[in-house]
Amino acid sequence: MYLKSPLPCCRFDRRLFDIEIFWIILAQISSMKKVIFSIVIVLCCGFIISGCTKHPTLTITPSMTAQIGTDTFNAVTVAPSVVTSQANDTTNTLIITGNANLLQATPGDQIILSITKYKNATGTFSLVQGQASEVYIHNGITSVGTGGIISVTNITSNSIIGYFAFTTADGLSIVNGTFNVGKPE
Repeated sequence: MYLKSPLPCCRFDRRLFDIEIFWIILAQISSMKKVIFSIVIVLCCGFIISGCTKHPTLTITPSMTAQIGTDTFNAVTVAPSVVTSQANDTTNTLIITGNANLLQATPGDQIILSITKYKNATGTFSLVQGQASEVYIHNGITSVGTGGIISVTNITSNSIIGYFAFTTADGLSIVNGTFNVGKPE
């Protein structure tokens, strides 16, 4: 079947015309499939990325406070550290140092808490039983604890929290002590 051509010298074969239209439509559909497929891929990637939750870095405010007689000790800085001993077996000693005054010309007040054989676990550690030691430094004079405790009450993913109390060889009582420090690396 022939179609009438607008040009007097040419004739169109309808079958060829139908086949060409079919290919044009198929190309358009194929192009639309690519566009739709691309949109679907972009949306899926967006859903995957938006579904990811970033775990925020938890920040803590390190602190150490205690009552020393009628005075209150408030640490300006609190620094935790772990010392590893390899004499007989590998044990860790947790040391928490609270500094009250860093800007004075004379040494500032300092409280140093140590837990021997620290296993990254909560518990109460005794000075008398040799599980812990506590030191109070005031104006360069060191007062060593002779009795008392350090208690680790909570360990989170990034902090160690607890309390302490002790008496020193020279008769000082350090009571109602609390600490909140970052976990040492």
